[in-house]
Amino acid sequence: MNLISLNSVHLKYGVHPLLEGVELYIHKDDRLAIVGRNGSGKTSLMKIIAGIIPADKGLVERARQTTVAYLPQEVPVDLHGSVYSVVASGLGKKGTLLGRYHELLPKIEGDHSVEEQKAFDHVLHLLDETGAWADEPLVSETIERLELNGDSDVSRLSAGLKRRVLLGKGLVGNPDVLILDEPTNHLDLDSVIWLENFLKNCGKTLVFVSHDRAFLQSLATRVVEVDRGRLVSFDCDYRTFTERREEFYRVEEQQQALFDKKLAQEEVWIRQGIKARRTRNEGRVRALEKLRSVRRERRSRVGQVNLNVQDAELSGQKVMDVAGVTAGFDGRVLINDFSTTIYRGDKIGIIGRNGVGKTTLLNILLGKYKPDKGTVEHGTSLQIAYFDQLRRQLDPKSRLCDIVGEGNDFVTVNGQKRNIIGYLQDFLFSPEQIRGEVSMLSGGERNRLLLAMLFTKPANVLVLDEPTNDLDAETLELLESTLVDFDGTILLVSHDRTFLNNIVTGVFCFEEGGHIVELVGGYDDWERYRKQQEAKTANDVTVAATKPEKKLSVTVKREKFTNRERAELENIPSKIDGLEKEQGDLVEKLADPDFLKSDPEKVKAAQRRLSEIETEHEQLFERWSFLEERQKQLEG
Repeated sequence: MNLISLNSVHLKYGVHPLLEGVELYIHKDDRLAIVGRNGSGKTSLMKIIAGIIPADKGLVERARQTTVAYLPQEVPVDLHGSVYSVVASGLGKKGTLLGRYHELLPKIEGDHSVEEQKAFDHVLHLLDETGAWADEPLVSETIERLELNGDSDVSRLSAGLKRRVLLGKGLVGNPDVLILDEPTNHLDLDSVIWLENFLKNCGKTLVFVSHDRAFLQSLATRVVEVDRGRLVSFDCDYRTFTERREEFYRVEEQQQALFDKKLAQEEVWIRQGIKARRTRNEGRVRALEKLRSVRRERRSRVGQVNLNVQDAELSGQKVMDVAGVTAGFDGRVLINDFSTTIYRGDKIGIIGRNGVGKTTLLNILLGKYKPDKGTVEHGTSLQIAYFDQLRRQLDPKSRLCDIVGEGNDFVTVNGQKRNIIGYLQDFLFSPEQIRGEVSMLSGGERNRLLLAMLFTKPANVLVLDEPTNDLDAETLELLESTLVDFDGTILLVSHDRTFLNNIVTGVFCFEEGGHIVELVGGYDDWERYRKQQEAKTANDVTVAATKPEKKLSVTVKREKFTNRERAELENIPSKIDGLEKEQGDLVEKLADPDFLKSDPEKVKAAQRRLSEIETEHEQLFERWSFLEERQKQLEG
């Protein structure tokens, strides 16, 4: 059964067409994911489905009595009142009355004024008159299902809980279709998993946009991609969609190549002269005009972002040595007696709920904050690049070219001078955007701009605080690939489970009381450890009923000899052999009188290279010794 149908729908934003004659049918019990590049029109499409904005042309139809609730991407800044009153407001006037009754009731039960009694009596009268009492159990049930406290002040809740309250506001009216725009944005991992399970079991038809690949895979039963003004629908889960999409675009490219070949042949024919204009060939001329028209209207796929981290000289073996760090805020302990050593090449994910202290830990590690106790010692030759989730480095009034170029027309990337416009076009910014202000960019585009800034600086340590927010799936995968290939050290805060699993080699996981557990692996390893601890705790409670209480202490060791270190150790002898051969060749060349009499610049270059080889040779032997000793310690 079709609940909502879009027929030949068109929409333009300024001069740019977002949707061009699209068709879409939303069936009962669909869990429909809408995907596409940043700026492709996903949010506009959802607003048309929700009836918030009209289409320029075309027909949007709903089945009789079909109701829709829409959860926007951004949490309103003016959200206030109790959780109960905000959730109840989803019922309209009746809900507003129930919210007012809920706010007045505690006052009436205590000392209260005559005016308050009059107001309460008036609300009771209106509740009876409108029959709103019948909806009161629905509000309480919704709040209970969402695991919220109805008396809490919404303005004091975290962003994740505010999103949950807004979800309740949408659900309380029992809509047939629930439309969610980036519902996982800025949620911590526990909240994302809770939301995922709730939506799976809520029994609603869902239409949603998300860039969280694990969320998409778990929830979506259908995927629709917004691409160049059209919709391409796939009846499958997200993982299957990514496989089918590649085949779809491969076939499309083949068809376009055949079309272009035919057009080129016809263009050659029309230029042959008068024979092409004879009456008997007029049909072929008209066909050529049609081919030209089709080619003019074809929209090319948006290119891929070009991501490259600038190489910096290697840091020392030890990047950071953390000893007994304790830190708190406003009487609350955020980090409790944390010690660790971060080595060159480590890629560490930092996991924990919102507000638990992840960004505080990053700032302490970077030396921006001083801990209450303990020390952080930095290794040698560190060149750190920092990605700030709040984008404080971006002045909304500044132009993109001025921010990245710092007033210059060129940037130097990996030793090559690049024009600032060409460099930013690699990050999919148009010339108009490059000369425009930051304030005109979407959230995903601002994140891309921050990455563009980040990668103009040579770095051997990348510190990334929520880099995945608002990025589309294709840019996410490219960033992921870039970070996997990065030879330096990475400290990463992210709530994207797939991103963490694919990049990090170890995790720092926040637990209660500011304790931080270190584990080898990614998010899945943390989830397994957590389930083991929960099972162990349950078992301990059972044992405690028959045995005296015994204090348990669990220590988890993160360090192991990684596959990457093993491969590096195996490759060092061949690298040393190569350096020694190059060294021998240079010594022989510098002993040749004819070479010494030749170009003085070549002689200097050879002498410089000989000096570099000696340094590299020494570093390789030092690394070899270090890895062998480390392997011996960790593997016995």
